[in-house]
Amino acid sequence: MDYFYKEKSDLSKEELIAQIEKQISISLCIQAAAQITEAVLLSRLYALKADRDGESEIVAGVWIQSIGQTIEALAVSKELSTFNQDELRELQKIIISSDFIQSIGAAIEGAGGIKVLTKTTESFIP
Repeated sequence: MDYFYKEKSDLSKEELIAQIEKQISISLCIQAAAQITEAVLLSRLYALKADRDGESEIVAGVWIQSIGQTIEALAVSKELSTFNQDELRELQKIIISSDFIQSIGAAIEGAGGIKVLTKTTESFIP
């Protein structure tokens, strides 16, 4: 644990890079846990509400983002302990693919949000 608290001047450039990469990996795991928590809570919330157009797309989009975020966190974590160049390249492909999965989830969530907003504003008469 002292590794994270060493002074910058005490570490070589390679050690600093390794330290930052480890911190990035940890932050990705935290993001994945938060994303999954959001998906679970949204699923519970929308299960209690009357079904409105777009809500199922929002939930589906958040779940897809959660899957992508989890895959990315796992791949980055494994990437840090890999020295095999072929395996490293495969992990990098997985990380890039997980970014696309997250983007697709965000697009689906956004489309659902537009549906909800459209329905909400149509029923509102000023």
